[in-house]
Amino acid sequence: MVGRKPKITTNDSDRADQRRRTEELIDKTKDLNKLQERAPKHLSGVARSTWETLVPQLNSQHLVKQIDKNIMTALCEQVSIERLAYEAIEEKGVVLDSGRKNPACQVLDSATAKVKSLAESLGLNPAARASLMNVQSDNNDEGTDDIVNDLKKKGDEQF
Repeated sequence: MVGRKPKITTNDSDRADQRRRTEELIDKTKDLNKLQERAPKHLSGVARSTWETLVPQLNSQHLVKQIDKNIMTALCEQVSIERLAYEAIEEKGVVLDSGRKNPACQVLDSATAKVKSLAESLGLNPAARASLMNVQSDNNDEGTDDIVNDLKKKGDEQF
């Protein structure tokens, strides 16, 4: 089993080992070009505004690079699809007049799952950023194995 997922942060109020891991991640990717802040020409509407909102923030953290352009493009496209599906549900409802489920519900569900997956592959959450760079955590925190062993010692027979 695995312990807690490592936190990636540059905040001075967070633990030193977490900040060190983040610095290591930034150092390992320093030679790669940052992601272009201008959205690709084929993106429009929500997809374009998503790109132009996220990319400057990601570039300031030095964690997403130009090699991530296709994944970032797919993420922006899926955010746009997600928004269109949501608007269709708002307009027609979850159940159509015919009594059938609105197909936009499935589109929304699918797009949401893809957004989550693509965001993780870009490192848009701390655990994903750490695992992308294979950054090892110092095991100062009590890991899951330790918790299981403690429960066994206390006589919990479920384990």
